[in-house]
Amino acid sequence: MIQLLTIFEGLFSVNEKEKKSENHVTQIFLTSTHTNSGRTLMIEEESHSVWAYLLRPDKEGIDFDGFICAVVDPLSSEIDPKEITKGKKDAPLPAMFANRYSYIKNLKKKDIKIHWENERVTVFIKKKVYLIMDLNTKVSYSRGLSKNCVYGKKLEE
Repeated sequence: MIQLLTIFEGLFSVNEKEKKSENHVTQIFLTSTHTNSGRTLMIEEESHSVWAYLLRPDKEGIDFDGFICAVVDPLSSEIDPKEITKGKKDAPLPAMFANRYSYIKNLKKKDIKIHWENERVTVFIKKKVYLIMDLNTKVSYSRGLSKNCVYGKKLEE
């Protein structure tokens, strides 16, 4: 009986591992550190969007952040913008804040480039500016926003 249970558990756990690997989606996570200032930028894909986080100079927390793009089509979301709070950014981007640049299907790590300057950091996606983070004012400007909102400010073209 114990041998049968052991075999069953072994087979069951193998199937679970296979299911997990089939359902696993690689999420984007990358960091970049400015050589002069020592500041670090983290880019992280969450369940609905990709965000950039500039760490504080002591690297003990986040100084400010910026919305890069959605990885889930905002037009498929029926979230009310009133439900989004400054601290809850893992919610889908409301359609009223979206534009033609908001949603990037199949975004890959290799598509993202980071450029540091003394006063700002710029994030490019497929050679287009998608996010500018002003280090002095701690304000982010995103190509993926149609208007200024809790996600950040609209990047003027």
